Amino acid sequence: MAQQSILIVDDSSLARMMVRNIVSQTFPDWQIIEAANADDGLAKVKNQPVSVALLDFNMPGMNGIDLAAKLLELSPDMGIHLVTANIQDTMRQRAEAMGIGFIKKPVSKDDIVRIMGGGR
Repeated sequence: MAQQSILIVDDSSLARMMVRNIVSQTFPDWQIIEAANADDGLAKVKNQPVSVALLDFNMPGMNGIDLAAKLLELSPDMGIHLVTANIQDTMRQRAEAMGIGFIKKPVSKDDIVRIMGGGR
């Protein structure tokens, strides 16, 4: 079986570090791919399968929901979750219609276990 991987896209290096620490301690066999913005995240996974993606919603440039749409084009089975402290109802409805989950910031170990253990 191929190694499972998680993509973490957040413009906050602290937020990425917190998620990376939880993942590496809880799921040490998973590959962790990090990106500071949507364009970098998209480029890093174009030729690499990703099992789960955690995307910050508010980032400079492309936001998390637009990145999610592009990632789903590349890999329709990818489990994608927007990570945000606040999101408008219209964006939440759009994301839910796309099959995208939500995680409230700050991310907890329980959140990570729930999404990585159970997929989407």
